[in-house]
Amino acid sequence: MTQELPDVPDTLPDLAAEHTATVQPGWPLVRIHDLAGRFPREYHEPRWFGPHPDKGRFDHHPQGRPRDHAPDHGIIYTTGDDPTAPESPPAAAGTIVPGNALDVALAEFVQTNTELVITAGLTLTVVTPTEPLQLLDVRTSWGQATRAGTHLSTAAHHRTQPWARAIRDAYPHLHGILYVPATGGRAVAAALNEAAADALAGGRVLLSRRLTDPAMLAVVEAAAERLRFDVTVA
Repeated sequence: MTQELPDVPDTLPDLAAEHTATVQPGWPLVRIHDLAGRFPREYHEPRWFGPHPDKGRFDHHPQGRPRDHAPDHGIIYTTGDDPTAPESPPAAAGTIVPGNALDVALAEFVQTNTELVITAGLTLTVVTPTEPLQLLDVRTSWGQATRAGTHLSTAAHHRTQPWARAIRDAYPHLHGILYVPATGGRAVAAALNEAAADALAGGRVLLSRRLTDPAMLAVVEAAAERLRFDVTVA
């Protein structure tokens, strides 16, 4: 196995059943999104602006300077319990997000920064899709066959984004990519493409709170202490 992420091959392998994972309706997905700012987004809305050089591991937007690519290239980054693990059933409706999924969502949002700046619109939402979402699971033998493996979770974004574009082109029926987050944790991360937006828009919202909400802020600050980053309310 190569020790770094290789270039994208000319042809990606045909998909086998074992290469995909399905997020079933009712399975909670966690997303942090901004309801204000320069590019406000509701929980179900993709980020059409891209590719993002710093927080866009699987941005499949066309190569070049970041710009708006609506409605053809959008990305939604989420986290949640591993849908392939039978010992991790979905949370009952109305329950609070499992701490690990929250930790991973926050860690992925902060990434290499040491500070989370909480602005007025920053919101955490937990939503269950209305339709099955079929994802490429890069943890499977697909990762071995392509020699990409876990490097897709750790390589620099300018190296992983060409893979995201190739995956979107090669498997247009898929809703995104399931991967191990670089920040660790037992939860998994799912980079959903624009095809998943409708399934989220009609989904059941289990929780949606701005991070400035006192109850939510206390949860975030506790997570920040565990994960060793600072929190500032702007």
